[in-house]
Amino acid sequence: MGYSFEWVDLPEPAATARSRYQTHLDLGELCQPCTDKYHSLRAAYHFHLNIAGMAFCRNRMRRTGMTYQATPQPFPDWPFDDIDDWRSDQSRRNAYNQAERAASAQTVAGMVGIPEFKLTSNGPWLVGTREIEQALTLYQASSPSLHAELEGDDLWVTWLDWLRQTVNHGGFTVG
Repeated sequence: MGYSFEWVDLPEPAATARSRYQTHLDLGELCQPCTDKYHSLRAAYHFHLNIAGMAFCRNRMRRTGMTYQATPQPFPDWPFDDIDDWRSDQSRRNAYNQAERAASAQTVAGMVGIPEFKLTSNGPWLVGTREIEQALTLYQASSPSLHAELEGDDLWVTWLDWLRQTVNHGGFTVG
């Protein structure tokens, strides 16, 4: 299992490529040229961790208070009879996609940072700018000695840099 992260707001032409790729995916089609183009254009805005790398980063985030424990609310039930039903009604498909996106962006009122459940599965999760800013503020508030210990590792420094970049691009998705 791996974790795939991507900026929410991609610059052009990567944003258009993602939209085309997503349209094909929604319809259950594999368009290899669209897939290849999207994967190529998103590379600069994409980050990948294997299960061990994510556990490593998640542990450090927990140690510095960047995450919190919570139980995710369920995603919407699939309201379609089959793939033909899904393909036949764009407005229902849009409503379902909107409900799923809202569920993927969920947070817990009164909590600060990133809910850890968004970093324990490969989603779909949406980690918003506010969550990331809060997490980075909590990191900055942790002790200098802990910073020195953790920042001796290249993966941790790379992860922090990734988080900082995503603040200016709408956050990131976990897939």
